Amino acid sequence: MFDEDWTTQKVLNWFAGTEPVSGEGRAALARAYFATGDQANAEKYLRLAWTESKLTRDRQKKIFGRYSKRLTKTDHAARADHLIWSGTGHFDKARALLPHMSRTDRRLMNARMKLRQNGSGMDAALRLIPDDKLSDPGLLYERARWRRKRKTKEYALPIYMAARTAPVSDIGKSAMWREKKLMAYWAIAENDMKEAYQLTLHHGFERGTGFAEAEFLGGWLALTQMREPKRALRHFTRLRDGVGSPISLARAHYWIGRSHETLRDGQQDIHYRAAAQYRNTYYGMLAGLEVDGASHAIALPQEYISPEDTASFAADNRVRALHLLGEAGEQRYFSQIAFHLDDEVDSLSKLSLLSKLSADYGFMRPSLRAAKQAGRFQSMLTESGYPTVSAIDSLSKTEFEHAFVYAIARQESEFATNAVSSARAYGMMQMINATAKATARKHRIPYDVNRLASDGDYAAKMGALHLNDLLDRWDGSYILAAVSYNAGPHRAKQWIEKYGDPRTGEIDAIDWVEKIPFSETRNYVMRVLENMQVYRARLNNNYHPNQIERDLRVGQQAFN
Repeated sequence: MFDEDWTTQKVLNWFAGTEPVSGEGRAALARAYFATGDQANAEKYLRLAWTESKLTRDRQKKIFGRYSKRLTKTDHAARADHLIWSGTGHFDKARALLPHMSRTDRRLMNARMKLRQNGSGMDAALRLIPDDKLSDPGLLYERARWRRKRKTKEYALPIYMAARTAPVSDIGKSAMWREKKLMAYWAIAENDMKEAYQLTLHHGFERGTGFAEAEFLGGWLALTQMREPKRALRHFTRLRDGVGSPISLARAHYWIGRSHETLRDGQQDIHYRAAAQYRNTYYGMLAGLEVDGASHAIALPQEYISPEDTASFAADNRVRALHLLGEAGEQRYFSQIAFHLDDEVDSLSKLSLLSKLSADYGFMRPSLRAAKQAGRFQSMLTESGYPTVSAIDSLSKTEFEHAFVYAIARQESEFATNAVSSARAYGMMQMINATAKATARKHRIPYDVNRLASDGDYAAKMGALHLNDLLDRWDGSYILAAVSYNAGPHRAKQWIEKYGDPRTGEIDAIDWVEKIPFSETRNYVMRVLENMQVYRARLNNNYHPNQIERDLRVGQQAFN
């Protein structure tokens, strides 16, 4: 696109009314504006391409060759800054720019890269940095990260405190928060809650994942660990006002309710009821129990598809293309169009139609992802979002808890029978070879790794047996079984040693889950527990008592 194979007019037409998000697109639009004489827009998109985009080595070379007279030393330093924040895979491109920036910036960028890679000459490089650059946020980040990697946390916190008011790019904010989050959970494990809290402050986000994580963690620490409900309420209120998904809104309202309950101001029920609206979410379910007590049940709505939406959906050319691809068995291209379409459809019933269409062709991943988009409409799709499959239905009901197996499969693979992850986890239940082989040996089942990603019945049986083994190991604890399935039994053991045992009744199980330091595993446990409640209802005519609180505490009887 940047090269001459796209005419100026073609580029302008392509981006009419649309902002380019890739470096390639920004560079192409800059070239087009230069060709038409629109210098202001040309300079704008050239700098966006150069200072806020990664670009390939070849593209960087071509842009530099064409526009070197328009790009300043400051531009080159800004590009190197962006590349260094982006990770070591981009350091070669940053190094290529070192001769083209000021000596001060060159020394700063060189020192940052040496710190990241623990390179030779690191100390000498740091000594060359002038005093006015010692507060550079990128340098402060690398210094703190270097100390954290060497287990010297006590020296890292003051560095982050120094960085809190320094201006930093969006990519820098994200990298800084990832590092601060690691250190915050490290501080939690060491029972240093005030230090953990300090690390959640001054994150610089206004929206997005980093914003939600930082505001929630700050509020949770203030309420449950520091006993400061007013401070917590400020965090949870900001969280509520800055998120939009049902999962995040339910979480915010639930914890606002908890804060009001601690304050004893009588306002908690308003927020518990607000959270309970999100009936298929972890915190929505916990809030429902606060509102209705033990009588609270999971009642699932029936999917409704309007005749008007059916006609409109069928007339969409993209849907016609999906039919052709589905008939041809082209799952990859089908999924690409379906993923695009589920972002754009304008009604809940069209999402249902898209989900059912995908499932009809046996493409479960795009089917489930379409159903999950119901959250955009602050709703849920019951049959599409929580499908049943014969591989799990055929398991013995006396030997296995179907709702738990479904909950795991939905989270692991979205029921994709042929799924193979980058970590070489196979099939619907995403078992790695070593675990599957050990399970087969223990239960005297012939083992065939190829069947894990081709035979749904075999994969479901192996995964269900492994789940039962984990439940047996942890005295029936769903929390610890889910942690073990996702992160390994050694992690469950490690976190019991750090945070206490949720089976003993001496630690609040909700807080124990929130202390899990891995975002993926923490989210996994919550999603599995909420999936279980929905599937119990799904397998019981769409109605079942809400047992999430009980499920959080299962296993305690072994210690009582």
